[in-house]
Amino acid sequence: MAERPRTYKTEGVVLRRRNIGEADSIFTVFSEDQGKFDAVAKGVRKARSHMRGHLEPLTRSRFLIAQGSSLDVFTQAETITAYRGVREDLDRGAEAIYCAELVDRLTVERQEHRDVYELLLDELDALDAGCPLHVTRLFEVRLLAMLGFELQVDGCATCGSRLAEEDQLLAPAAGGLVCPSCRAGAGAGRRISPRAIKVLRFARDASMERFAGLRVDAGLGRELHLALADVIRAVLEREVNAGRFVEQVARLPASHSVTSRDVQ
Repeated sequence: MAERPRTYKTEGVVLRRRNIGEADSIFTVFSEDQGKFDAVAKGVRKARSHMRGHLEPLTRSRFLIAQGSSLDVFTQAETITAYRGVREDLDRGAEAIYCAELVDRLTVERQEHRDVYELLLDELDALDAGCPLHVTRLFEVRLLAMLGFELQVDGCATCGSRLAEEDQLLAPAAGGLVCPSCRAGAGAGRRISPRAIKVLRFARDASMERFAGLRVDAGLGRELHLALADVIRAVLEREVNAGRFVEQVARLPASHSVTSRDVQ
């Protein structure tokens, strides 16, 4: 990437914030052209700060930023999309926070990933518009593929052989599904159903709108969630902090299942 000028403009999604001192905060942003970066907003926690509402986590904003000696400094911020539908719904907010953490943990600083940026916007737009929460499974599958961890679900990840339409082992260490002959050397994994396998295959190429139209019942949704959580845990070599929050929210009394397409 070319050297940045002393001041530069970009747009991005605020992933998280950390407060420092009495009034300042450091924000992690995932940007359209800068990738992930940290910058400080001085005095942003003061009531009179003109940037205060434009730097909230899960906000898409335009920024004017000045290079600093250690951290760059926000000088202007303007909201593009506030994602109020996400902010005002606990379930959707939990999913969005989880996706933001995945982007934060799976990307490196100042490495441009326009495809990841567009994927994150698609996910936030879908959640904000009230799409079923299983759209996060498409986000996980596509994010892994974009960053070099594509799941092998068409055949055996070890030997390439064709897989029968029956329960198969998803082995994170092997990078995908593993045939019966290769399971002994594939490491730990989770058996998943033919329906779940079809959803994972569909997630690779479907638009967010088409994927949102899948009928995913509670059992299938749980199966997909647990299977992809295993894969992401293996890639990161740790738990996703926001994953626990999603689990806690999911256990609260709630009901949302608006779907239109069967997974056969």
